[in-house]
Amino acid sequence: MRVVHVNTEATWRGGENQVLNLMRGLKRLGHDVECVALPGSILAQRCRQESIPALELAMRSDGDVFAAVRLARHLRRNPCEILHAQTARAHSIALLARIAGAKARVVVSRRLDFPIRRSPWNLWKYRNRRVDSYIAVAAVIRDILIDAGVSPSKVTVINSSIDLARFTGVGDHRAELRRAMAIPMEALVVGNVAALAWHKGQKDLLAAMPAVLASVPEVRLVIVGGGEEREALERQARELGLGARVTFTGVRNDIPQILTMFDVFCISSYLEGLCNSVLEAFAMKLPVVATRAGGLPEIVADERTGLLAPARDPEGLAAALVRMLTDRPLATRVAEAGHRLVHERFGVEHMVARTEALYREVVGRQG
Repeated sequence: MRVVHVNTEATWRGGENQVLNLMRGLKRLGHDVECVALPGSILAQRCRQESIPALELAMRSDGDVFAAVRLARHLRRNPCEILHAQTARAHSIALLARIAGAKARVVVSRRLDFPIRRSPWNLWKYRNRRVDSYIAVAAVIRDILIDAGVSPSKVTVINSSIDLARFTGVGDHRAELRRAMAIPMEALVVGNVAALAWHKGQKDLLAAMPAVLASVPEVRLVIVGGGEEREALERQARELGLGARVTFTGVRNDIPQILTMFDVFCISSYLEGLCNSVLEAFAMKLPVVATRAGGLPEIVADERTGLLAPARDPEGLAAALVRMLTDRPLATRVAEAGHRLVHERFGVEHMVARTEALYREVVGRQG
């Protein structure tokens, strides 16, 4: 098959990593893949580095008819069986391209558990017969799509995945990274890897730290990632008097190595899909503390593969962190269970195979 993926994000987050993993996997299986991405986007750059054709197309809004017409013209010259929209805006552009004459089956992925606003545009978009199938990365997102008016028969849950090979044979970088960040070797480190965005809830993680430090004084917090909330979070850390107990690393490209310096991984989101970062922590056999948000409880089973705390509850998050930091048998048990889970269900090959099967089923439909 020839599959064209449309993505409208300029930056690099978990969704873009999923798209690249899927394209790589489809290419390995012998399919012809192409990416349509924003000019200058990181995804377009990564595609070129991996010899995946990339059409750079400005897609300025959901209703960008000019972009849709250009895409339709491109697809008439270079036909494909599947047009896979990877973001909410890509969903709109793909529909408009179909109206403009693109001949392809349309598949839409949804990764976020944001409620879908009941606007006239969304009513048209989510109930449109031109979308052949939806992929939800978690069961909670399937329910959101159905609530928005999508027929249940059109929604398939295909979980996010990670490339497990990246987390094999990493080695121990604990000492060198701690020295570089001036973190004492004897300290216990809580790590967070996520975009610094309001819905990731790092402000609650910071608010939880005074209570954690009261019980476990030797703890340090390392927050990895970049985003629009960084300045506000750094100001909050200063106001809380956390000083050197918190390190903001910015964006890092050595996540497998960074994970080796953590003792506990924490994700504090209010809204979440399935969360690649948690899967990566599982792959590195780290104990995980997470909030009950979005699809997180589908992978972090309380007391089995991690500990869950209520979202937007710094006190509850602090209690879970203290327990994980001080109960080493618990930490070891849930870390091992998470490691087994990610290897059994969340390798990239599993996601690619299920997506390929869905494509074949969609292409084979009559009408």
